[in-house]
Amino acid sequence: MTRDGLQRAFAFERAMHGAVGRTITGAWGQAFLSPELDRCYDRNLLWAVDDAGGLSAAQLDGHAERLLGGHDMAHRRLLLEPPVEERLHDRLVGLGYDASRHVFQLHPGRAATPAAVEGVEVVEAGIEDVLAANDRYLQTDRDTPYGRDARTRRHLLEHHRSYGPGGAQERRFAVRDGDDVVAWARLWKRGDEAQVEDVVCLAEHRGRGYGRAVVAAATRAALADDPELLFIVADASDWPQELYARLGYATAGELGVYLRFARMPQASGPGAA
Repeated sequence: MTRDGLQRAFAFERAMHGAVGRTITGAWGQAFLSPELDRCYDRNLLWAVDDAGGLSAAQLDGHAERLLGGHDMAHRRLLLEPPVEERLHDRLVGLGYDASRHVFQLHPGRAATPAAVEGVEVVEAGIEDVLAANDRYLQTDRDTPYGRDARTRRHLLEHHRSYGPGGAQERRFAVRDGDDVVAWARLWKRGDEAQVEDVVCLAEHRGRGYGRAVVAAATRAALADDPELLFIVADASDWPQELYARLGYATAGELGVYLRFARMPQASGPGAA
């Protein structure tokens, strides 16, 4: 079930990417393009499936050059599933790519339903309230220096506004301080599959259990429909995966993330959504 669940989670994310912008399919995988949002790397990338049809690192990089460079983008972003990631890691690093990984964590179901965080009220919020909070996050957080650039921030906010259509239902779970959203998590559901994602707590409100509270609330809401698949994605080098594990999520596998720049971008740092 772990391998099957991981493959379904990969397919769920590819379908979400494919629901917005333009999709180009090749024997190696898919390219997802939204050139009007070129500063948002999560909207402009190549996703290599399985073993990418046996392509070499240079050939895959050539596709990135053609598809992303052909739209005058400064970045080259590749997402690699385990078979091809293991085979091409060293060669892609040798071509100048920075490598990281996303951890996919699956939830086992209702038997492990997380409890609410005592003393923290979680409510559902509208997209505009969450976007206003995300705007503050991008402008002020120490981990988002790229968000100080107005164009980058505009592209990222538009990505968060428009990502997730194509038949997926979206709900947003938030903690408020007065009228303002200060922590949030989003839940996407399509058929019998669901993903909790985009978990953020503003810096000045951390240490109060808000992040745990919004993830727990989104997870409970998803489990109420008894999905066949419920997953969340974390940066392999960061601590949130430990929080998600305490809420019942278990690591199923990883996705390789590779990034390089063709030239120095106007805004430093990755424009990750």
